[in-house]
Amino acid sequence: MAVFGVGNVAAPLDEINQYQLGRYISSNEAVWRILSFPIHERHPTVIHLAVHLENGQRVYFTADNVLPKFYTWNASTKKFQRRKQGKAVEGHTNLYSSDALGRLYTVHPNNTECFYLRLLLINIRGPISFQDLRTVNGQLCATYRQACQELNLLENDAHWDTALADASNTARPQQIRTLFAIILTTCFPSNPKDLWEKYKDYMSEDILIVCALRIKIRTFNSHQTCIMKH
Repeated sequence: MAVFGVGNVAAPLDEINQYQLGRYISSNEAVWRILSFPIHERHPTVIHLAVHLENGQRVYFTADNVLPKFYTWNASTKKFQRRKQGKAVEGHTNLYSSDALGRLYTVHPNNTECFYLRLLLINIRGPISFQDLRTVNGQLCATYRQACQELNLLENDAHWDTALADASNTARPQQIRTLFAIILTTCFPSNPKDLWEKYKDYMSEDILIVCALRIKIRTFNSHQTCIMKH
């Protein structure tokens, strides 16, 4: 709905008054509000879950609070307390459960292992331990990143391989090193070690030449010194 009016342009704009003039309440909405029915709701409740590495949690579970669905975390007292709302648990007085859903916090890729841990958590069903998350086909991976790679959760490095291969044919070693540094810091390749092993000779070619020249110069100077002594 649009509202038109004639007035002084220089006068202050009353947005609240314009909203009230332009708002239309239907009979259905009016009755709904008169009867005090809820206008909106969100079900089930969604709570944030922090992602942490092994032994990096900020909350410790004991035998008394091992079932968190019956408890809520009190941020002020830093303790768990029994829920005061929810579905009553049969056979227990003053005990309530909730069907709240947990949603994992996002993790920045710079926090590498935690980032890959989160990737495993949202792709693996029913893990029972951190070691279980790192186990792929019966083999325990050294890192969460390796586990993601074994499960094909990461993109391959074919495009970075092609880029470095093209650069090695036309670019100088310093330019190849710069390109490799950009790929490492901004593109997050899945296996940077393999890229380094494959193209390290192209990236260090000028350094090796300089080192070889210095060795030859030192050898020549030593030889000349020996001749002069004799």
